[in-house]
Amino acid sequence: MNERLTLLIDADDTVLDFVNSERDSIIMFCKEFSIPSGEKVAEKFKQINRRMWDMFERGEITREQIFYTRFEELFEYFSIKGIDPIIAGDKYKENMACSKRIIHGARACLKRLSQKHNLYCVTNGVTRTQKMRLKASGLGKYFKKVYISQEMGLAKPSKEFFAFVLNDIGEYDLNNTYIIGDSLTSDIQGGINSGIKTILFNKEGKPIKDVRPDWQVSGYKELEVLLETLSKNG
Repeated sequence: MNERLTLLIDADDTVLDFVNSERDSIIMFCKEFSIPSGEKVAEKFKQINRRMWDMFERGEITREQIFYTRFEELFEYFSIKGIDPIIAGDKYKENMACSKRIIHGARACLKRLSQKHNLYCVTNGVTRTQKMRLKASGLGKYFKKVYISQEMGLAKPSKEFFAFVLNDIGEYDLNNTYIIGDSLTSDIQGGINSGIKTILFNKEGKPIKDVRPDWQVSGYKELEVLLETLSKNG
């Protein structure tokens, strides 16, 4: 008999298409504020935003510092004047919240997995934005509960984040619990910190160096095959 697994699943770039949602949101922002070269601005923002979220995961800056500083740095780089970085940040989050973009194949995969296993979403992000994106995309209904770092006051990869999640879930078997996500520093390191088995969703084939997951998959079909095997062996 197959075991029912407890699956902690990351949101951005695991099921929600963060890269394209981010790009859309910045280009939309540039059009609204008559800023030229939206594609170039979006690419630079992507670099700044990724660096700052990496710093956040390492505990070097707060989430609130990201919201303000990323646009301050972006505007300085492009010599953009007359726009308040706080207003820009609010507009960006508003645009992001409306995004329905998901990773191709995510809906069908989550639907099938939710019929066999217990799915929980674990995400570092803004509460309102993540809740609205999960609702707009139609993916939220496949999760028994959504855990968002801002709402919790904790963030991946901290042990405290995962301890809170597991304590709240209540009934689970750690031997049959897995964290699935695209980030080595957030999802995989968080699982390692907390004694949770790890599955890297590595659709882009990025190299693995210091942080090593228990398994890695390149897409949803491979993920489902792996989980079927783990469920049988559980």
